[in-house]
Amino acid sequence: MAHYSELKLFPSVPRLFDSISPNLHSLIAAVFVSVAQTLYRAGLTRLSPTATALMMNFTCAVLAAGIYFYLEGWGEQWPIEAVFWFALVGLVGGTAGRYLNFVAVKRIGLARTSILLQSLLIWTAALSVLFLGERVTPGVGLGTLAIMFGAVLLVYERDNRQEKIPLWLYLLPVLAAFMFALTFVFRRYGLALVPGPSFGLWVSTGCAAVLLLGAMPFTGESAGEVWHPRSLVFVFFGAVFNVIAALFFWTAIRDGEIVRVVPINRLSVLFVIFSSWLFFRKQEAVTLRVVLGGLLSVAGAWAIVWGK
Repeated sequence: MAHYSELKLFPSVPRLFDSISPNLHSLIAAVFVSVAQTLYRAGLTRLSPTATALMMNFTCAVLAAGIYFYLEGWGEQWPIEAVFWFALVGLVGGTAGRYLNFVAVKRIGLARTSILLQSLLIWTAALSVLFLGERVTPGVGLGTLAIMFGAVLLVYERDNRQEKIPLWLYLLPVLAAFMFALTFVFRRYGLALVPGPSFGLWVSTGCAAVLLLGAMPFTGESAGEVWHPRSLVFVFFGAVFNVIAALFFWTAIRDGEIVRVVPINRLSVLFVIFSSWLFFRKQEAVTLRVVLGGLLSVAGAWAIVWGK
């Protein structure tokens, strides 16, 4: 199975690319994710979340399939077990987890949802230890907590709504975080069978796109929301950056320790805040809370990479 860095377009860099550590792969992925999220935000001004997710997954699936077939051709066999694990990534994370995330934002608000989603790091550590036999060292544990609380500071917003929210609704983003964490285990299982990240990305995003397409008639969204041309352009280019990020991140999951690479990838929250401030300065302000959250997240990443 060829590595995606062995693209014929770049014949001189595969060995240099392969020498990059999984932690750095994850960090690079976080940067590209932040660019993608900024472009998605621009697209969401006229598109619904479901339409955005559909366009994103469809574009990612097409691009990933193109990369895979360019590398492997059409003669490669596809182990059914690998297809199963990658399809679960699309079903559990790309569809169910994302849907619960959207419902939580609508029912309890973006700020509360974003904070509770940071439990992803706790779920990831627990599942990695339980199913993959990984070990959480003191450095990794402290770094993970620092990144988690740093992200909470970054996304925290004062919620002035006075209505009483049923307690069970707060379980929705926690369950979404658990589903997202499960996908990291599924990816590791699938990549053990088919190590090419482009294949896994193609299957998972393609599965999610099909499921979202089937759900579209039941969402009640208008055609104007789904097919607004300028917004679709933003989402398309966001998906391009998303594919690049995913190839780096899937490689980090394949070659590194999930308890390390996932928390480092969560630095994307910090990069999203920075890029949002850079491009939407009138709507975004860099406060002391944001600065403290950024510093705490960076300190956490340092502890994960250099701690024992």
